[in-house]
Amino acid sequence: MTRLATRRQRFAAIASTFALAGTVLVGCGAAGDATAASSATTSAATGSSTTSTTSTSAAETTATAIDTHYDEDDLTWDTSQEVAVTLADGESSAASGATVDGDTVTITEGGVYRISGMLSDGQVVVAAPEDQSVTLILDNATITNSSGSAISVLSADEVTIFLAESSTNAVTDGASYTVADDATPVAAIASAADLTIAGTGSLSVTGTANDAISSADGLVIVSGTIEVTAADDGIRGKDYVQILDGDITITSGGDAVKSDNTADADRGWVRVDGGTLSINAGDDGITGERAVDITSGTVTINESAEGIESQALTISGGTVTVTASDDGLNGTALSATAGTGGTEQDDNSLVTISGGALTITAGSDGIDANGSVALSGGTITITTSGGGGGGNGPVDANGTIELTDAQVIANGTTITSADQLGHRR
Repeated sequence: MTRLATRRQRFAAIASTFALAGTVLVGCGAAGDATAASSATTSAATGSSTTSTTSTSAAETTATAIDTHYDEDDLTWDTSQEVAVTLADGESSAASGATVDGDTVTITEGGVYRISGMLSDGQVVVAAPEDQSVTLILDNATITNSSGSAISVLSADEVTIFLAESSTNAVTDGASYTVADDATPVAAIASAADLTIAGTGSLSVTGTANDAISSADGLVIVSGTIEVTAADDGIRGKDYVQILDGDITITSGGDAVKSDNTADADRGWVRVDGGTLSINAGDDGITGERAVDITSGTVTINESAEGIESQALTISGGTVTVTASDDGLNGTALSATAGTGGTEQDDNSLVTISGGALTITAGSDGIDANGSVALSGGTITITTSGGGGGGNGPVDANGTIELTDAQVIANGTTITSADQLGHRR
């Protein structure tokens, strides 16, 4: 058995996990869009998570699909049960389930709240019981807070931010502040609970102090037109980030899309199953500590230090364009364990391209793996300028480089053998 085959078995659990999760979540996304459009006549339903199990006897591996908090029923409710919240400087008002204290509106009970109006220096807080779900319908709402997050979720089972049809919404946080007891991340939209963003309206989020949208748990984007500007990370879900659809534009001083849980074996992943992403990042375009999986959609990373980085990086579909000053794709071990083996040792990470159309323009390596690289499908075009560090080749790996059915052009040359791609360190 080859070293690459062994490594593929090692990552079989991760790969099949995300494949199964995608089967569930893509279905939810399509249904969710249709359901949202007709939500005015539907009744509320409690969302539930789905867990699936599969086994791979050849690898003697059992994998459990990673479940997310999102369910299509999260986007259905009885409109007669909506609670109106009107924002206005010094004059905000809300019905049952919410309180108003100056320019702070606090949601204290589970339910559906339709929020409209403007706060020039205020905040919407969710402090609901941890077994209750909250839906915030943003319907032409503008919230700016000079001294904290614009939307702060302190507690709830999960929270859905729904962008009302044809609505334009904007949230901005302060330039410098801290959060007491680290109750939430420091972000314009900061959540201590699982967070979903959906709907057909638009949302502009400006993270002036740190991140723009950040959840200490999971984050699922179902739909919407979302523009994000952040001093540090653009979109962060500590446990996971799932993008099902939407038109998303991100400008970030740090990472654009990020999941950074290194403690839990089934967390710390980013998955793109659809939508359009346009990214300008000061650091990584997309980074998931344990895995990044792109199955569909259009991902354009216009600017980054490293385009996409993960321990298990897989592109199986979609159109992916990466521009990076350093490496285009980077396979590397968890940050919690990285550096223990030195830059010339194989850290067991794996970069797999099995489908889709991938174009990389990199200042250093097109694909750099501290582990191995498997190019088994899709079309891959790599251009390297040699302006960065590292090996400055189309593909650079500490482990094995395998080329099977992928169509590869590297620096203008059609590649027919892995030996032409670069070098194994």
